[in-house]
Formats: sequence, C-alpha cells, structure tokens
Amino acid sequence: MRALRPLAFLRRLGRESGGATAVEFALVITPFLFMLFSIFEIGRIYTVASVLEDATMDAGRMVRTGEIQMSGGDVDAFRDEVCARMSVFAAGCDTSLTVDVRVVPSFADDAPPSPILDGEFEEDDLVFQPGNAQEIVLVRTWWRTPLFAPMITQGLVQMADGSTVVSTATTFRSEPYE
Repeated sequence: MRALRPLAFLRRLGRESGGATAVEFALVITPFLFMLFSIFEIGRIYTVASVLEDATMDAGRMVRTGEIQMSGGDVDAFRDEVCARMSVFAAGCDTSLTVDVRVVPSFADDAPPSPILDGEFEEDDLVFQPGNAQEIVLVRTWWRTPLFAPMITQGLVQMADGSTVVSTATTFRSEPYE
C-alpha cells in the first residue's frame, strides 16, 4: 500500500491546474519583454539618427553660407552648433559627438575612409577645413551611443566597448558669400 502512495500523489498533482496560468505567463513574458525592449532600442537608435542628421544639416548650413568661416569659427564652435540642435541627446554631446569637415575636389570623388577600425574610433585623420566660397564641402558626424537590449547588440555593435555609432554626412557647394 505504501508503494502506491507516490503514484496517487503524482496522479493528484497531474489533475491540479491552479498554477498553470502562472507557468504559462512566465513562459510567455520573457520573449514578450525581449521584443518590447528591442523595439524601444531600435526606435531610440532611429531617433538618434534622425536628430543627428537634422543637426548636421542645420550646422552644415553655417558652413555653406560662410557664417563659420567669416566669424573665425573652429571645430569647437561647429561642434557646439551641432550639439545645440541635438535636443534631448545634447547632455552627452561632449563625449558622443565627433565631426569631420573637409573640402573635396568633386561630388564624384570617393568619401574619405571611415574612422572606425577594428572596433576602435580613430580620430587622427579627421579635420576641420570648412573651405572658401564656391568650394565643395563634405560634413560628416558620428554619434556614439550605448546599447541596452541584449540581442540587439549582435546586429548593431560597431565598437569594442559594446556601443554603436550612428553617422551622417552631407555634401554641398558653399555659397558665394565673400
């Protein structure tokens, strides 16, 4: 009779359904939260990219019209203009933003190489040369941002520290401002 008691307990346990909802919820909530956080992360990255593109275009207009050149502005003045237009992301602008402004021979020339090499950001070849009137100028900006969603990092990580870099560029011919 004692040998049948464990079997009776297992049969009774098999008929119980009181905790089934909690177990099902635990199984479903994990992938749901992962997808939810991933959607938020991708939305944040797209927002950073959009704001950075607008800020680069607006600050680049100051180069295009000669405002930076005529006021004797330097790379710090240009960075400040981009940062001022980064709205909610401006708090980390000092460490997150990198700029490169240079004169290029023609619109058809290849862009200078990317400063991201083997997961490191090499700023040695970046310059600030806003040029003169009627010259073709390439303005490039990069914004480093950390990633929080675990599986997103596999598709977006570009840096060795686990962060990603959003970049934007604009090319234009300066106006005859002189």
